Amino acid sequence: MALSPEGYVFVITYGRSGSTLIQTLLQSINGYFMRGENANALWPLFQSIKRIEQAKIEHGYREIEAKGPWFGINAVDPDRYARRLVNIFVEEIIQPPEDARVIGFKEIRFHEAEGEFDEYLEFIAHHFSPARFVFNLRNWQDVAKSGWWKNCDPDMVKALVEKSDAQFLSFTEKHPDSCFVAQYEEYVGEPNYWRKLFDFLGETYDPARVKELSARKLKH
Repeated sequence: MALSPEGYVFVITYGRSGSTLIQTLLQSINGYFMRGENANALWPLFQSIKRIEQAKIEHGYREIEAKGPWFGINAVDPDRYARRLVNIFVEEIIQPPEDARVIGFKEIRFHEAEGEFDEYLEFIAHHFSPARFVFNLRNWQDVAKSGWWKNCDPDMVKALVEKSDAQFLSFTEKHPDSCFVAQYEEYVGEPNYWRKLFDFLGETYDPARVKELSARKLKH
């Protein structure tokens, strides 16, 4: 299991929802090290581990001779394989400094976990323990008007945002102690909103610092 002294935080959302502000606020906390997006690089690792686990169940329950089509699968340790992949991800993708006590990243591509959203996040929670998830929601009409979404079919944007929001809220309902839901319309222009997030994380809220960061215009 990957090691971070006080755990992990993952910001989960879709593009143009305000998540970079949340990333910035988390980066301001002493000892927090938050990376940006990584193209959902954990998703293929999850899939790879899941395939190995299934192959071991179906074919690795006995020793297989060298001429067998599944030769060697019985010798594979799926848990060790998972731990090593996760540790490599932390070392090579997050690359936390030695003084980091909480690490994580934000990602906008969790909609790729079609039909496996809960299983994917439970995998993350298991291998990055203790894990906390910050879900960021925004009105789909405003998402559709922002950035690259302006060139997309509004119905597609609506479907993606509403499905994502439903998944975020459903997972939060099942795991309330490890999840925080942020609503863009409620926090924009309201820096005191973030006191709830800092309380959720067990961190000291600095209103002046949060107000300063919230007022900055992001370059992207």
